[in-house]
Amino acid sequence: MSKTTANSLRILTSFAGIKCKQKTFPGTIKSSTQSYIKMSKGLILVTGVTGLIAGHVVDQLLTAGYRVRGTARGAKAKKLTETVKRPGLEFSQVDDLIDGDLTEALKGVSAIIHVASPTPGRASVQHTLNSAKEGTLHILREALKAGIERVVVTSTIGTFLAPDFGPAFTGQTFTSKDWSHASEEEAKEPGRSPFYVYLSSKYLAERALWEFVKAHPQLDVVTILPSYVFGPYAETYPRPITKENLGTNEVVYGIMKGPQIQAIPFVVHVHDAAKAHVLALDLPRNPGALERRYIVNGGNITWREAIDHLKITHPELNTPPSSEYPDIPGPPSVIDASDTITDLKFGKFIDVKQTIDDAVVALQEVEGSWS
Repeated sequence: MSKTTANSLRILTSFAGIKCKQKTFPGTIKSSTQSYIKMSKGLILVTGVTGLIAGHVVDQLLTAGYRVRGTARGAKAKKLTETVKRPGLEFSQVDDLIDGDLTEALKGVSAIIHVASPTPGRASVQHTLNSAKEGTLHILREALKAGIERVVVTSTIGTFLAPDFGPAFTGQTFTSKDWSHASEEEAKEPGRSPFYVYLSSKYLAERALWEFVKAHPQLDVVTILPSYVFGPYAETYPRPITKENLGTNEVVYGIMKGPQIQAIPFVVHVHDAAKAHVLALDLPRNPGALERRYIVNGGNITWREAIDHLKITHPELNTPPSSEYPDIPGPPSVIDASDTITDLKFGKFIDVKQTIDDAVVALQEVEGSWS
């Protein structure tokens, strides 16, 4: 390697940090020089490109030297093409991920990161269940047709905590080897919450995914299982214009405004959730391997603990005393993400209190833009 090439590579690999509100999270992408050379011209398809997680996946892919093609529906795809100008980033119109033709979207693509998923409560129960499962299977079928092996898919810790999150408060320890149970019949029972339906759809989608991989061992698939994802919005895209567009940050927005029912206490920074997707591209090839699943969870924090922390870091919120927030219904379980740290060479997760702080700052900025 020439001296000039070596210096260039040192410069390129020095940009592996993501800035957020004057803070830097070093090592957000820890690709080796060899991986950078191999993938510097790789084109990655990212579905659901404007979502909270996917937006940061795109940012980190570009930082790591990949080129990115993001999918979006009709008018949104056209608007993104006209208004978002970043070197290495392009957009492809895909109106239906369940059965749409992805031939053009997949031209020249070396790997797929499938993040798109139905938003809880936005569609009927049947549509939510169908779009999660059939959308995932359609991506795999289209990857096969295009000769693409590596597919990274966003799943959820709900696949082992059950759709009602009951096991989250039983004091158990869970790993990526664990599974819960869900069914279409149970999801369709009257009175089921949108999140119950959503988590059921994710469980059924991932189960169907691994059955498909078992039948098509030429595929090389990895799933990423985030906990509650909070944090800043990606700089690339416009900020949410309504509360309904906040994504999972809506949970933090809720506790900023007053007491809320305690959700699961497992939290991960959006930078870490995105980071796992990108690092999964560097895993050794292992076509046909089943259940390569990686959890991303920064740790546990209850709403009472979050409010006590925000009383110190964001007193301007003037939130009620933490004692007015419901306590957790049982001992919090533990999520073991050691496989992620080892196999993905992940490093440390961002602290959960920092995650809450970053989400609050982002939400304050967004709310300010609504007035």
